[in-house]
Amino acid sequence: MNIGFVGLGAVVETAWLPALQRLSLPVSGLWGYDLNRDRMLPGVTRCESLAALLAQPIDTLCITTASLQHLSVLEAVLASSIPRIVVEKPIVATTAQISRLRELLSLPENARRVLALDHWMARDGARCLAQGNMDARWRAENQVQLATPPVASFDDIVGIDGFLLEPSGFNAAGEPMALNFATGEPDTRQLRHPDGVILDVGTHVLAMMRETVRYLGGSDELSLCVRQAKDRLGRSIVTGDVQTAEGEAHLQGTLAGLPVNLWLNKYAGPGVERKGIRIFLRDGRIISQSRFSGGERVELLTGDSTVSWTREGAIYAHCLGEHIFGAQSLFARAPDEVAKLTQRRMAEVELLLQLQQQLRGAH
Repeated sequence: MNIGFVGLGAVVETAWLPALQRLSLPVSGLWGYDLNRDRMLPGVTRCESLAALLAQPIDTLCITTASLQHLSVLEAVLASSIPRIVVEKPIVATTAQISRLRELLSLPENARRVLALDHWMARDGARCLAQGNMDARWRAENQVQLATPPVASFDDIVGIDGFLLEPSGFNAAGEPMALNFATGEPDTRQLRHPDGVILDVGTHVLAMMRETVRYLGGSDELSLCVRQAKDRLGRSIVTGDVQTAEGEAHLQGTLAGLPVNLWLNKYAGPGVERKGIRIFLRDGRIISQSRFSGGERVELLTGDSTVSWTREGAIYAHCLGEHIFGAQSLFARAPDEVAKLTQRRMAEVELLLQLQQQLRGAH
């Protein structure tokens, strides 16, 4: 297996490469290219140009640049013979890019090669619990057993909340400072629009919510509005501001006819971390999935009683091992689903971009 990376930044260093090391996959070669000539990563053979990278015998090419550069790189990769292309979230970052991407993927020979990555693939615990199918990946606490699936039909669900609240620290001026999601170290980047929480992390939450709903019998119908959006310092985003990234936002609407809320915050405070969904059932019970320091926790809450299951490990290790690389990758086991998944991720990105237009004004 030969893997290539376009973009050798923090996500490759702190997430992709550690995941590949944990998985012990039969990787023969790792190649990479980055516009920044000073970026070099251990174990990755650096190429001096994108063309040189694309000339390597790569099986899977991973586009891990900044989101605004995804499309231009993808166009170049599609002109090559590389059979599998994985694009980090969000797949594109502007409304104009969505239109061009749709043109590119209207060709079946392109669409079957491109997968828009999102980690919902490895975060299916809430869906498994709802269906009463907690498989061997999940360890039951106190040896709990499910008598019947909590969700017998989609009508058993009355609402869903999604949340991605990230821990943060403070800089020397006492202002909130983001932390790297994988290492917990200070993230010194100064984020700018469009890389605020609505697009950057809203994609994670929406993908997890929509795929869970689809598996439980709901439709893809989705409508959202922005209830609140603030910058890193807690100031509201105003019309005409096309520079400042949102640090937190509350989105509200409907999904498959159900009321939904998305709570997004990159500066939630020291030690504050909630990443997942809550499914509210008609009988008053709640299905919850969220990250904890070592993995995932899924809970069924009934009044004051809670039963739970855990799965240890990093999201990227689960995602790459089960769905991106290896004999059981999505490309191998369900090739027809690759284009469909990418289309759903595109629809979510397009809606989030429309919300950005409404929040900031046409731009």
